[in-house]
Amino acid sequence: MPTFSAPSSTAFRFAAFYSLAFTVLILALGAAMYWAIRNELRYDLDQRVVTERGAMLREAAGRGLSSVVVDRAAHEQGDMRYALLDANGGLIAGRAIVAPPAPGWSDMDFVKDNGRPDFTRAFASRTADGGLLIVGADPEALENLDDRMIPLFAIAFGLIAAIGIVGAFLLSAALGRRLDAINRTAHAIIGGDLTQRMPLAGSGDEFDRLSATLNLMLDRIAVLLDNLRQVSSDLAHDLRTPIARLRQKLDLTLAAGRSQAELRDAMTHAIEQTDDMLDLFTAILGIAEVEAAPVRMKPLDLSALIADLADSYQPSVEEDGGRRFDRAIAPDIEIEGNRELVAQLMVNLIENALHHTPAGVPISVALTADAANATLMVSDGGPGIPYAQRDNVFARFTRLERSRTTPGHGLGLSLVAAITKVHGGTVRLDDNHPGVKAMVTFPVRPK
Repeated sequence: MPTFSAPSSTAFRFAAFYSLAFTVLILALGAAMYWAIRNELRYDLDQRVVTERGAMLREAAGRGLSSVVVDRAAHEQGDMRYALLDANGGLIAGRAIVAPPAPGWSDMDFVKDNGRPDFTRAFASRTADGGLLIVGADPEALENLDDRMIPLFAIAFGLIAAIGIVGAFLLSAALGRRLDAINRTAHAIIGGDLTQRMPLAGSGDEFDRLSATLNLMLDRIAVLLDNLRQVSSDLAHDLRTPIARLRQKLDLTLAAGRSQAELRDAMTHAIEQTDDMLDLFTAILGIAEVEAAPVRMKPLDLSALIADLADSYQPSVEEDGGRRFDRAIAPDIEIEGNRELVAQLMVNLIENALHHTPAGVPISVALTADAANATLMVSDGGPGIPYAQRDNVFARFTRLERSRTTPGHGLGLSLVAAITKVHGGTVRLDDNHPGVKAMVTFPVRPK
């Protein structure tokens, strides 16, 4: 039996894929949030520089730009930086810089008191005499964001990735246990233990629903196998005696010096017995075809069909020992069905009533319907069927003791049951006081 291996299982691959996708999504969201915060802080920083530069230019209109820069540089507040360069790049006022920047926005380095570079976000603009005014701000907030957020994001990403990997293994293991249980049961069934059924966890999830469906399938297979064994046994039992008698009679006919007429009679009798066995096989194949092959359904006027069959049977029934043939057929009852099969069902019920009741016993046919079902009843006034045997008569080859001497093989009601089942209906036998009443229900066709 194959064993479960998490990394190679479909469950693990799906779990790992979704964990990776979730991790990448979190990473993308984190990066987007980081850049949004960083851009907002940088925008605020740039706005401070622009505002400060504008204030300096307005103030310089009254007392000169160099004096404003000197004053601001002497009284630096917070993180602002100032420098004024001449046209040759020499420092006029403010802090010293590492290298003159190009006009516009740039990331540059001022020089600290200890001589080390001081990274600054700055804006440089030309003055009237060709010099360069530099106003900048220390991007400490941006540096703090980088120092704090990037490690946090790295840790969070690592945790999410680790949780995803562990989750993939746990999910794969949980699914693997469920699948292994189903797999073990399937191998036990393959090994011949047809009593095994798929385990149910009781959670009602997809695996429970699949297991329940498979169990229904296995139950159906078990019933079909039981039927096959029963049919094989019954068929062998029913054919063994007539075939043995046929062979014995033919042996006796050949052994003795028979006349031409006696040989003809023996051959005629053999043909009749052979025809009887062929009828048996035809009946069995008919039941098998109904049970196995898809049945083509279409709207069927059940009232008209039953009425036509009743019209066809009424003369022959009433001629049979003075029987009375009653009928009460409600009009306009429709079902989804197969006309030929439903007609065969009706014929079998009437023939069954004729063959198993004495001459003169009345037979009746009735058809009624309610909002959900149509009910077909074929009743007789004969000796009836014992209650304990009513369900058994629908099994193949089942014949009551008093019917052993009458023609037939015990397959008529089996075919009725098979036809009823493929139409989604039910069939049962009830007392008719006296006699028996066969009741077949079909779902009515919505109007």
